[in-house]
Amino acid sequence: MTSAATTHGTISLPHPATRADLLAMLAEACELEHGLACSYLYAAFSLKQDASEGGLTTPQVPLVRQWAAQIFFVAAQEMLHLAQAWNLLVAAGGAPYYLRPNFPQRSNYYPLHLPLTLKPFSVDTMSGFVAYEKPATISPHHAKLLNSLSRLKPPGGQQAPFHSIAQLYDRILEGFEMLPEVFVADPARQTGRDTADFPDLIPVTDRDSASQAIARIRFQGEGVADDRQDCHFGVFMKILEALMEEQRKDKKFQPAREAESNPTVLSLATSGAPDATPITHNYSQDVAVMFDSTYSLMLKMLSYAFSASGPVARAVGKEAIRIMPTVIKPLGEALMLLPSGGRPDSRRAGPGFGLTRHVPFPDDPAVALKLSLERLAQLAKMCDELAEHAEAPKHLKDVADRLRLAAQMLEQPS
Repeated sequence: MTSAATTHGTISLPHPATRADLLAMLAEACELEHGLACSYLYAAFSLKQDASEGGLTTPQVPLVRQWAAQIFFVAAQEMLHLAQAWNLLVAAGGAPYYLRPNFPQRSNYYPLHLPLTLKPFSVDTMSGFVAYEKPATISPHHAKLLNSLSRLKPPGGQQAPFHSIAQLYDRILEGFEMLPEVFVADPARQTGRDTADFPDLIPVTDRDSASQAIARIRFQGEGVADDRQDCHFGVFMKILEALMEEQRKDKKFQPAREAESNPTVLSLATSGAPDATPITHNYSQDVAVMFDSTYSLMLKMLSYAFSASGPVARAVGKEAIRIMPTVIKPLGEALMLLPSGGRPDSRRAGPGFGLTRHVPFPDDPAVALKLSLERLAQLAKMCDELAEHAEAPKHLKDVADRLRLAAQMLEQPS
């Protein structure tokens, strides 16, 4: 990235000197918001839901379910942040960008020097989440706890160009405030709550709205100096402290399933993630392919809604968002009940959120609608077949019905 830079302590902070710099930073923010949403979802999927799974008592079940609900909520807000970053990108002359590297990526892939991975819920996993959401200033209580966690220390004494995602958004805001004629897109291309069911989504048309959008992302992520309670950082800190306390009281407490880290059904040679863990169980592979295929369709539908306008774009966007909790979530939960390998004692498979080569929908609404309906029908049929298998989790029949319902809703856009 070519940009001006100033020094903040021992950290060199790049500043956007051109539109290209700003767009590159926004693309990086999109990747991080998207990747973190997947990472958070994976941890939530791994949490047990019943004492019959072992490792937790009946009185501990509500606590673990609460943790899962809180992490799911944060992941949903990360998708809102991705959508908000898309509006910022479009305003500055870019286009919605949803690609990201496959999992895992090592700590030097992003300037924060933090790895981006899919791992089951644990103290290590939660401390990594805290590291991404960590604000520049925190309370002495939080600082004492975080200083004891090695996960939060950069490897090899490296200095990160950004301390956190919040600091990346500081640089993005500077670009919108300092670059001349930065708002080049037609304001009508902005997406609001009428197109996508994100009630907090802010259309970005000028410096004030750009500032409001970034302030909302930061408030939801890191909070403000006198309120770190309900932001992502605060939520994760409370979960982390509660987890450590529960483990201190009960040495047998194991709230998470024994799941693989960074599972995949993609070719490791071509997916850009050679350290991923292949799923080798045949049926689990099929369900994982179903998950990745549905996830990819959801992203394409959402991207189209932010790239187009009219009744088809609105219908496609709303169905894409509904697919997240009604299809993606149960498929992810189903994979956490299936084995990764052929051995009876193998770890749970888990969803890989794999992305392959990207072909977006065209601008033509008739073609975009046809492609959406065609793929929804194919996936529903695939899910019907998977649901007939002897090892099929109960989730799959409901998923097939929900995919058909999404197609029915799209056939009557309003």
